[in-house]
Amino acid sequence: MLRLAPSASNKQPWRVIRKSGCYHFYEEQTPGYSSAFHFDMQGIDMGITACHFHLSAQEQGLGGRFDLCAAPRLDLPENAIYKFSWIPDDRI
Repeated sequence: MLRLAPSASNKQPWRVIRKSGCYHFYEEQTPGYSSAFHFDMQGIDMGITACHFHLSAQEQGLGGRFDLCAAPRLDLPENAIYKFSWIPDDRI
């Protein structure tokens, strides 16, 4: 569902990892990218993808909410920064 979400320059700088029933969102930061726009373009992209994720989940009858959690230990690139998690209602 997120591959269909728009992003600036089609960079799609997010990675979503499902672990223990929750979905953890990471931003793959591109050094110097947002400074070219004078605002946090990749941060805006993260908001767009969160909206697409939540609306798609609702459309499929899945309830849940976004929250900040302790980022799970994962082997990810150094530029992948944890941003937030989506927790299904059955995990709350």
